Order: sequence, then structure tokens, then C-alpha cells
Amino acid sequence: MDKKIFLFFLSLLIFSGAGYAQQNKTRKHGRDQQTRRHARERSLTEIDSIVLDIENYVNTKKEADRLKELMDHAKELGQQEKVENLDLNKKFHSGTRRQQGLNPNISLGGDFFIGGSNSDDPFINTPGDKSYGNNGIFLREIELGLESALDPFTRGKTFISFSEEGFSVEEAYIELLNLPLNMNLKLGIFNPEFSPLNRYHDHALPQFDRPRALVNYFGNANFGGPGVAANFLLPQLLWADASSLEIAGVHGSVPEMFASGSPWVLQGVGHLKNFYDVGPNSFFEFSLNSVVGKNPTALALDTPLWSTVNSLGLVFKWIPSGRAKYRTFDWKSEVFYATYQMTEETLSSKSFYSSIQNKLSSRWWISGRIGFSEDIMSDDQYEWDYTMALDFWQSEFVFFRLQYQYNQRNLFMPAPMSYELPSDHSLLLQICWAMGTHKHEAY
Repeated sequence: MDKKIFLFFLSLLIFSGAGYAQQNKTRKHGRDQQTRRHARERSLTEIDSIVLDIENYVNTKKEADRLKELMDHAKELGQQEKVENLDLNKKFHSGTRRQQGLNPNISLGGDFFIGGSNSDDPFINTPGDKSYGNNGIFLREIELGLESALDPFTRGKTFISFSEEGFSVEEAYIELLNLPLNMNLKLGIFNPEFSPLNRYHDHALPQFDRPRALVNYFGNANFGGPGVAANFLLPQLLWADASSLEIAGVHGSVPEMFASGSPWVLQGVGHLKNFYDVGPNSFFEFSLNSVVGKNPTALALDTPLWSTVNSLGLVFKWIPSGRAKYRTFDWKSEVFYATYQMTEETLSSKSFYSSIQNKLSSRWWISGRIGFSEDIMSDDQYEWDYTMALDFWQSEFVFFRLQYQYNQRNLFMPAPMSYELPSDHSLLLQICWAMGTHKHEAY
């Protein structure tokens, strides 16, 4: 009996040890798998870190190489500019000049038109002080322009006009820049700042001709002549973004309004302008203008009799950012009040015009204008002008303009002719071209 019990407990002990060994073996296998899994995870994390470090190094290396390349290029440009400056200094000190750098900017422009009117009145159709001509083919002018910066403090401009009547000097002046009191000084023959359009040469006008209000006061040409003008940049007035004042004395030739006898008979010109930004794409400005001088009656009678032409000019321009090549809107208007002093009374007249230009695309413009002008000698005589124009810009150097105009007149020719000027419809085709730097830009 004891032997059987012993064998039973021995067998039980053997089986328990085998199970325990098997259990330990299973636990050890699980721990080994977990250890290997953790090792693989650590390996993958280390590999990812190494790959990221390699990518960062490559990107940093590329940026460093690019920066070095840019710095080397900048250094080469700096050395090249230094060599050119040294070379220029050597040539200057040796007495040799670079002719290309000393030459002014030279331009040549042509203004040609074909015009017709339903009126056969010679005053309307013959070129003169009040008309460019009708019912024919005309060369309004060939303009030669010379412009140059004379030195860092002075610039010069000269414009010579050639026409069938001969040649004339439109402008020839120098301008001294950045003088004390925020002043620029202009000396020579020039068109002073008066009204939004007086500085415009004929080829740069928004329509073919000038408004009748300006023509009846000053004639077809700009108001200007030999003289001196001082332009001041003022502190901002009336909440403006910029303000300026120009005061000028010129010897102008306007037979109907101002005397032009002795060279010392000058007209005084004042021009105050305020400029306002209206958002990022547009601006507005207004100007107060005045011309004062002795009139022809004063010259004939040798008495101090004066004429004045005063105006309020308004300008609004819209140029959309990024679309200036295709869209622009430009509005200009001006209201005039003029006086003419005589021995027993002072005559007065009122006039105005309003002009718009709208850019339809990169090459097409459409514009319109309406104007009214009273005769300075008789306020019951007047003239209306209505104008429409279509422009095609073949390039910035060549454009074509088709213009229709209706002039409604209640005007009488002075004695001895003494007849009423007729109203008329006119149609013209204008062709303008430019060679060189002075294109058909506006002032």
C-alpha cells in the first residue's frame, strides 16, 4: 500500500513539474516576442529620426548653396559696377566723355488730321487763332522735343513746333529742384500751371481740340511765354494728402485779353492745388487758378486797366489696381469767371467745360465733352460745344482718333464784317505718332 501511494505522489510530482516547465516556457516565449516587438518599434523610430535628420540636412544644404550662389552673384554685380564706376571716373578725369550719356532724350512727334464741316464760313474753316481748320487735309504740327537732367539739381526741356506757318518754340526752360522752402524754380519759355489742361501739348489732349471756354480766352495755343515760376510744396491743407502753390510771371501773347507790348508787360499767374487719395484705385484734386494782367485797352490808352481769368478746376481719376492696361476713367471739369476792365465799366463773362475719358480695353478709348462760353465783350453772345471721340491706340507711339463735334453759336463777327457766325457740325480723323522718349503722355 505504501508503495502504491509513493508511486502516485511521484507521478503527480512529475506531471506538475512538466506543466510548470511548459508554462514557464510559454511565458518566456511571450516575453521574447514582446521584447522583439519593442526592439523593432525602437528601430523604426530611430530610422524615422535618421531619415528626418537627413532630409533637414539636405534642405539646409540646398538653402545654403542657394544663398551662397546669390551672394556670389551680388558680389560679381558689385564688382562689375565698381569697375564701371572706376572706368567712368578714369575717362572723365582724362578728359574723355561718354557721348551717349551726355546726349539729351530726343523725340519727334507728328499730328496730322483730315477735317470736314457742313459750314463754308472762312472763319470756321481757315486755320487761325480760333480754328485748326476744316474741309481739308492739315498737318497741325511736327514737334521736336529735347529733355535732359542737366545735373542732380537741374533739368531742362525744349519743345520746338513746326507747322505750315513756320516754326515756333513752344517751351524751352530749365527747372531748379529742391531749393529751400520746398521750392522748385522754373526759368525760360513755358506754360504755367493754370487749369487742368494748360500744360497739355496738343497731341496729349483728351479730345482733338481745346474746350471753347479756353479757346475764347486764350486762343488755340496754351497760355504761356517767357517768364519765371516758383512752385512750393505746402503743408497739407483742408485734409488733403498733398498741397502745392505755384506763382508765376509770364509775358504771354493773348490779343483779346492781355496786352503783349513791352517785354516787361507781364501776366501774374496763381495756382493752388489740393490732392486727395480716394481709396487705393482713385484720386481727386481741385485747383484754384487766376491770371491777372493789363489788357489791350490799357495799352492803347496808357492807363492801368486790367483783365482777369479765374477758374476752379476739378479732376477725378480711377485706375483699378492690376487692370490699368484695360480700364481707366478720367473726368476733368473747370468753371471760369473772367473780367475785362474798361474806362467806364468792367465787363465779365462765365464759361465752363466738362470732359470724360473712359478706357474700354487695352487699345480703345471713348470720350465726350460739353462746354459753354460767353463772349467777354458781350454776355448775350455765347457758344456751346458738344464733342464725342473714339480713340484706337495701335501702340503707345501711334494712335488714331475719330471725332464728331457740334458747335452751337450765338456770336457776331465784329465790324466791319458784322454778321452772325453759323452753327456747324464737323467730323475729323486725327493720326498722331511719336519717335523717341516723349510719347503722347499727359502732364
